[in-house]
Amino acid sequence: MERAGDFLGVALRSMRDPNAAAAWLRARWPALMGETMAAHLRPTGYGKGVLYLEADSRAWKNQAETMEQQLRERVNQAWGGTLAREVRVVLAPQGKRLAYEVDNDHVPFLRKRAKPKL
Repeated sequence: MERAGDFLGVALRSMRDPNAAAAWLRARWPALMGETMAAHLRPTGYGKGVLYLEADSRAWKNQAETMEQQLRERVNQAWGGTLAREVRVVLAPQGKRLAYEVDNDHVPFLRKRAKPKL
């Protein structure tokens, strides 16, 4: 049986619409990149063969830039053709984090102990 995500990709490819490709990328991103990478990088746009990504830190931006070829290959293989010819990575605005689930620098919210009533 064919997976729904694979069938949807085939249908969207036939539309040749950049908005459809961008929607497919956002929906399939965690499956394409893995949970850790998807938690720190996300697609923000697509147009004319250029995939735009946003990274939540300078380290992840540098990592994505060094992996540009592998990122393009993963996307193009899942798409079933050439979707991304180029990947451009920008740093997310200051203070904007993508996810905290796998972030080792994140300090979770801690409640203060209530003072005992006298």
